Amino acid sequence: MKTCYCCGRELPLEQFEQYATGTRRGICRHCHYVMHGKRAKRKWRLRQLAEVLMRR
Repeated sequence: MKTCYCCGRELPLEQFEQYATGTRRGICRHCHYVMHGKRAKRKWRLRQLAEVLMRR
């Protein structure tokens, strides 16, 4: 069991990404997705909308 630095939940080690060196990431997969994946997709979508509006 390991505690996520972001949400504070105690989760099994399988919920944390493993680096090639064998150590595990400090935040769980869910928090990593929320912090990086969703935010990046939203920024991409806003750039796409801005590009469409600039063409008008």
